[in-house]
Amino acid sequence: MLFNSIGYLFFLPVVVILYYLLPHQRRWVMLLAASYFFYLIWRVEFVLVLMTATAVSYYAALQMGKLPEKKQRVKYVVLTLLVNMGMLAVFKYLGFFAEIAGQVAGMFGQSRVIPSPGILLPIGISFYTFQTIGYTLDVYRGQIKPEKNIGIYALFVSFFPLILAGPIERGRRLIPQFHVRHDFDQQVFTSGLRLILWGLFKKIVIADRLAIFVQAIYSEPGYFHGVEIVIGIMLKMMQVYADFSGYTDIAIGSARLLGFKLSPNFNRPFSAQSVSAFWSRWHISLTSWLRDYVYFSLPYKFCGKPVNWRLNLNLLLTFVLVGFWHGPYWNFILFGFLHGAYMVLANISKPAMTTFNRISGLAGSPRLLKWLNITATFMLVCSTGFFFGQHPFGDSILMIRNLANFSHSGTSMVELLKNNDFVLGVLLIIFMLWFEYQVAVKSLAAKFLAKPVAVRFGAYVIMTVFILAFGVFSSQKFFYFQF
Repeated sequence: MLFNSIGYLFFLPVVVILYYLLPHQRRWVMLLAASYFFYLIWRVEFVLVLMTATAVSYYAALQMGKLPEKKQRVKYVVLTLLVNMGMLAVFKYLGFFAEIAGQVAGMFGQSRVIPSPGILLPIGISFYTFQTIGYTLDVYRGQIKPEKNIGIYALFVSFFPLILAGPIERGRRLIPQFHVRHDFDQQVFTSGLRLILWGLFKKIVIADRLAIFVQAIYSEPGYFHGVEIVIGIMLKMMQVYADFSGYTDIAIGSARLLGFKLSPNFNRPFSAQSVSAFWSRWHISLTSWLRDYVYFSLPYKFCGKPVNWRLNLNLLLTFVLVGFWHGPYWNFILFGFLHGAYMVLANISKPAMTTFNRISGLAGSPRLLKWLNITATFMLVCSTGFFFGQHPFGDSILMIRNLANFSHSGTSMVELLKNNDFVLGVLLIIFMLWFEYQVAVKSLAAKFLAKPVAVRFGAYVIMTVFILAFGVFSSQKFFYFQF
């Protein structure tokens, strides 16, 4: 069931109404049933994987809670990693490793082809696997106590607003909320509705409109050249942002209707002044998870002292993992590697850049320096867009080669500028970035809430009409569902 489907339009109100009609002690039962129903609609077999991940991590955490010392708990952490990461590896990465094994065998003159298993990827597995492992590691570290109610824990893993594509929640943040009674709060409820409406606007009106142009370029990379590819890559990053942040807004808004607070996943990433700052604003729940459970767990000392080269290596390895998490493709691995390399280079060159800014006078012009940093960061992020997708690696290389060719054009810029969908798409990007700036920096939400009810209701109606009039309803799935 998609957030932007007719089915969800009926599903969500029914769940919300039942939730507030039921006594507090029974609400979690209804939410668990609704979450499993929501997930069952995709494919019945997927539920078995979900239940296995839930049962193993619940059991491991419960056993660790009985043991006073960390060294006694290690075997249960290993159990969770073997089962949950094992399932993720089999369903998502087995085909990739089989392909590599076949290539290695070919290098040694072995003609036998290793078959690639055609295993269907359970939707949401990349997200709930990290969620269960994070919970287990928190219990292992003594940061939280294990949840004894298996139903509540199963709800934490399967909660329908986040099961498909996050945010990746922490047990210490979400599980206690299931034990607290949530009375109907009109302000919280209406804020949830606003988030859902804004998320639908970003997905249906902006992301799906941009996808028309992006898919044309990525499906025929040899046909487009020069400026067309530059525009296509920039639109790609904007499309992904509008799509995924739109999904996140709907997820957070849906949970808010029930009184739950989910973690933020985006914070105006295109205003970042460095690639490192970009990742502190983009897919925050993933990068913070990898920071806490991977980056900080890697060794960073040499001869007993912290050393920069180890920290930089850890950073590079973490972002290779970020890329690999997105999918078993060389494209994604290179995507993550480039982001890590950009951050490592920024760390290494920081003293030189500080000196350059001082000598050039840029340090005395902070506003100019800020916009130069934002522009440079945006260009670096967009440069990785060649590799962000499941298209063949050769197509990425072909687009990079054609990028330098401005002599040939499959579609002239004049024709592009005459395309109403393209012009509207660009205007909508500008509006989206401006609107989110006004909300975050200029307190637009507070000013809007101070308006009379008639004005606010009118704004909601206009937004709804705009979605119905200008939405692209041919493209349904959210971009991050493929992960």
